[in-house]
Amino acid sequence: MITRSSKLGHICFVGAGPGDPELLTLRAADRLRTADLILRDILVPDELIAATGARAQVVNVGRLCGGEETQEARLARIHAWLIEGYREGRRIVRLKSGDPFIFGRAVEELQRLIEADIPFECVPGITAGIAAANLAQIPLTERYTSPSVLFCTGQTAGRGTDRIEAWASLLRGGTTLVLYMGLKALAHIAPRLQSAVPADEIHVSAISQVSAPGQLVVHAPLSRVEATLSERPLPLPVVFILGLHAQPLAERLAQPLAPSANHE
Repeated sequence: MITRSSKLGHICFVGAGPGDPELLTLRAADRLRTADLILRDILVPDELIAATGARAQVVNVGRLCGGEETQEARLARIHAWLIEGYREGRRIVRLKSGDPFIFGRAVEELQRLIEADIPFECVPGITAGIAAANLAQIPLTERYTSPSVLFCTGQTAGRGTDRIEAWASLLRGGTTLVLYMGLKALAHIAPRLQSAVPADEIHVSAISQVSAPGQLVVHAPLSRVEATLSERPLPLPVVFILGLHAQPLAERLAQPLAPSANHE
């Protein structure tokens, strides 16, 4: 039987960032340091939690790739930890990799708290796409050339061609695409984009294990990206950056400018 505390607890959804402890926000570090229960995703490294001086009980609640547990069962387990811990008066951190609100499925977990009228706090984290762009020195937006950026996921790319056609239209207009969970879907996505945009003009940067000591970066034109990754396989997780200017800044600026039509 659970003993109820006269004082209710505190629930905080915290973005852990891409994994490097130095990229954790000060507020996130404070919430981890003062927590007594941390429910963490699989991708959050032990070193990040240890770097904050946290002394909390740590429970792995993330879903393993290929694991037998269903999403419904996992959510029920997380909800039980959150709600019971709150009623016991515990300070709980639900620690999610990256940012909780960017492909972090935070809404699915928060919905039950809202239904139960349980308050919570959310602390943002640096999402992997932002970290990848900065660490690889690839500007996601640039005045006059890249006016917007789209964060998307390869997990939904197979639901018809309309979504990929919309991505292609944005690429043609200069929008940069940041693609999460796209490695397995690349064989489906790349040919459809190539049929809609000039494939040699679209640059692709694949960044593996963003911010980790083993981070790897591979660059290729869209027309060559599948072949390049076959020659140089990358370990998961991988973030893709696609665009007319999705190259490291120094590499792009070192290229000779195309002759102007006004000076021919």
